[in-house]
Amino acid sequence: MNGSATVQNVHGSRIFTLLARSGWVVTGLLHVIIGALAIAVAFGDRRVLPDEVGAFETIAAAPLGDVLLVAVIVSLVGLGVWMIADAFLNRGPMHRWTSGLASAAQGLVYLALAIPPGVLLFGGDLMSGRSARALSAALLDSTTGAVVLILIGAGIAIGGGYFVVKGVRRRFSWELRPMSRRRGRAVRALGAVGYVARGIAFLLLAGLIIVEAIEVDPTDVTGLAGALGALRRGFLGPFWLASIGAGLIIYGVYSIARARLATI
Repeated sequence: MNGSATVQNVHGSRIFTLLARSGWVVTGLLHVIIGALAIAVAFGDRRVLPDEVGAFETIAAAPLGDVLLVAVIVSLVGLGVWMIADAFLNRGPMHRWTSGLASAAQGLVYLALAIPPGVLLFGGDLMSGRSARALSAALLDSTTGAVVLILIGAGIAIGGGYFVVKGVRRRFSWELRPMSRRRGRAVRALGAVGYVARGIAFLLLAGLIIVEAIEVDPTDVTGLAGALGALRRGFLGPFWLASIGAGLIIYGVYSIARARLATI
């Protein structure tokens, strides 16, 4: 069986296609929740966590929370496997090696993202920033570890820059099947704003990690929630934080639209 046939089998499976599309719906939902939590923090709510942990805890607290968590896990794993398969097997004319690398990296992220809801499902406890602080403390015990932490921050910054460029230059049109001019214009506008906002959030997180690694203070490396919280304390912080939250919501809406309009 050649690579092209394998891609057709992987992409042609109705169940696999459904899982991939449902994964984009879940991703969209997570970004909508994180964006809403970020806006709440911008308006002074200190009880919520504007990151993936806060989003998963919000889902778990909803009616039928365990059922929703199972659906989230299955969808994220399905999307992660699909994107990795797409990266290694799809060799179409519109599929550049850079797109393949980005697809594989995002696939791994989606697989990792399925772990926290699994912890919640089995009664575990998630605390935003705790794992980040523990990892940072372990790494900052040595100079080599600090360098590793800086490299992690640099990698996140590269990802953030990639999303910003992808949004500004609209390098995501290939993700979508052909559609009417009016619908296409609206969906591409959502994608452009959403990708830029997502990239800025990544850049903020990367900056926090790098600065705290240089200052050798692991207690402040608290993940996305910490990065957004630090943004709020800056000049016009609530305004910028609310703007990023709105952008993440827009990206979430784009992701949900992509679930229906993606070329699979």
